[in-house]
Amino acid sequence: MFSFIKGLLWDNIGTTIMALILAIISWLFIYSAHTERAVIDVPLIIETGAGVISQTEKDGEPIEEIKVEVEYPRGPRSVLDNLVCRHKIRTTKEQIDKPQIVVVELTPADFNTKPGVTIKKILSDNKIRTILMQEDAKYLDLKTNGVIQGAPQKGYRVTGVKSIPSKIWVIGPKNILDKYNEISVATKIDITNSNRAFSLPAQIVDKLENAPIRSNTPFVIEVTIEEELVQVVLTVKINILLPSDFPPCQIQIKPREKTLKFIGTGSKIRELKPHMINLFVDVGELLPTGSVITPPMTFAPNLQFCFTPDAPQGIELAEPLDQIKLEILPLPQPQVTPQEPKTD
Repeated sequence: MFSFIKGLLWDNIGTTIMALILAIISWLFIYSAHTERAVIDVPLIIETGAGVISQTEKDGEPIEEIKVEVEYPRGPRSVLDNLVCRHKIRTTKEQIDKPQIVVVELTPADFNTKPGVTIKKILSDNKIRTILMQEDAKYLDLKTNGVIQGAPQKGYRVTGVKSIPSKIWVIGPKNILDKYNEISVATKIDITNSNRAFSLPAQIVDKLENAPIRSNTPFVIEVTIEEELVQVVLTVKINILLPSDFPPCQIQIKPREKTLKFIGTGSKIRELKPHMINLFVDVGELLPTGSVITPPMTFAPNLQFCFTPDAPQGIELAEPLDQIKLEILPLPQPQVTPQEPKTD
């Protein structure tokens, strides 16, 4: 039997080789017809023990993905969904008293491939520089600069942006957190055409100096939007405030009226009228009780003002009050008309 088989193969060696080649070609054709290849970026995850934070980088830039060539069954590419490269480092927190640099060498075994999916080649540099740092936590003030985007409705303005609470508990590398007292808010808030105050939940940035940070403290950003401030100019009469025991004198002021500029929200400023403004000079402050008054006397007192109780709230004087000229003069003497002598 053995001799027969040997003779069969040997006597037909050409046919046998040809059949083998055809079989290989057929297998390759069938295999290639049922598989595809693709170049994709796969998320990189470096797992560490409790209390240890890792930071992967190359030339100062963080590495978050690995480029690979994969082979997968022909059909939907959904088989590549959730594909990640996950490498575990067993260094513990107790082994790190200061940042340590290790080089991680990635292999196809680090990828969580599904059945039928093969990592054919790691196209990125598979030797990853990784910094291991001790984890810590501290309170950081929330910085809201740059949170607002867009413009409010015409006639309105943003008067306040603040976080509630104002600081949160942040977890990250100790050597980096030690250098910071505040953390930026990553959330952007669009206020386009808004005309009211509101608040929205927000999040902090997820990196400091390319190192991962996180916080479990919820917070909101409160945005205050109010009517835009406008100005109005009113001419107001100047009043003279005299003490009750002021001696009889003639008092003159120049000017008698003053043009004032006020600022406030549009709806309030329109309600302001001149009779709601008490503009005055207090003579009693110039001459305290007991002062000797010897007209003529000249002063340059500062004007004072206050609103009447019926004036709208939230309006302010836009410019400081200046001085005026005040003169205290003797009362004019009554003119005596000479009488003609009587004749009998």
